[in-house]
Amino acid sequence: MNVLVVGGTGFLGGAVADAALKAGHRVAIFTRGQTVNSSIGAGFETIVGDRHQDLSALKGRSFNLVVDTCAFAPEAVASLLDALSPTIGCYALVSSASVYTDFAKPGLTEQAPTSRATPEQLDLARSLPVERRSGAASYGTAYGPLKRECELVAIERLGDRALILRSGLLVGAGDYTDRLTYWVRRVDQGGTVPAPGDPRRLVQLIDVRDAARFIVEGAEGGLGGIFNLTGRPLPMSALLDSCRQVAGSDARFVWCPDEAVLAAGLEPWSEVPLWLPHADEPFRHFLEIDTEKAFVQGLRTRPLNETLKTILTWDRARRATPLKAGMPPEKEAALLASVEADAAV
Repeated sequence: MNVLVVGGTGFLGGAVADAALKAGHRVAIFTRGQTVNSSIGAGFETIVGDRHQDLSALKGRSFNLVVDTCAFAPEAVASLLDALSPTIGCYALVSSASVYTDFAKPGLTEQAPTSRATPEQLDLARSLPVERRSGAASYGTAYGPLKRECELVAIERLGDRALILRSGLLVGAGDYTDRLTYWVRRVDQGGTVPAPGDPRRLVQLIDVRDAARFIVEGAEGGLGGIFNLTGRPLPMSALLDSCRQVAGSDARFVWCPDEAVLAAGLEPWSEVPLWLPHADEPFRHFLEIDTEKAFVQGLRTRPLNETLKTILTWDRARRATPLKAGMPPEKEAALLASVEADAAV
């Protein structure tokens, strides 16, 4: 296949480019030329341009598979498809589980209600400076509804040739969010580690390499339609225990009630990665969506320990790099002191 990866130097884009190369396909990446991903092997074509300003380098080009990892507004999808030849094969759009209306119940399937963007949210996307349009954080609470609008453009234009991937939490070496990396690093450092909420609370993630393989193999098989793309849920305690086992750490976990974590002034998800308080009802089961449709169609996920070992090896070589997520030391100490004081009463 001739494969084009839009955003091919990014985290998922790089993994897709790598997977396609390993499968023997001809791979081109479309990039602004501002990011270098050294994990991608040699042998791919680089096409330089800007999807928001200059798509001329793509005019008339035809590909069997186009993987779009960085479309955040419907106009971005429409303009890309306008630039490419109408004879393209599969268009794989990386969307997000954030398109769903709420997560008050576990096991959301691809048929669950989704949120449409309001006129104000569409105006927000159009008014953003060009340099901010390629970052998910720029869209705030409009992110999920705008992703749904992207899906609808792709489906309307391409029908069964559109492969919509509602991604969950992508993890692995090179993850720029540092969410799982924080827990791998913190457990590796050992000592007393505050663990958030109920140890039985479920979390859900997928190795970026497994997500990339599913996209490439799906396109090879002519797959189309909408798929939740993440792994099967597992308890938070099992995830942290696996981190400890892989690192050979002496870490001791102190499980802290949701109320104590909030009282310590810690921000869910950013300062306490992979944690949302149970009181946050609309997002209570955010990490428990149904993935059986993807597994039936060939999704394969590697053992958790393999993913954790890859992250640990990568992160140990970059310990001087501050993480973008995780508990500030002073807040962690305050949380532990509070919980231990309550236990002593």
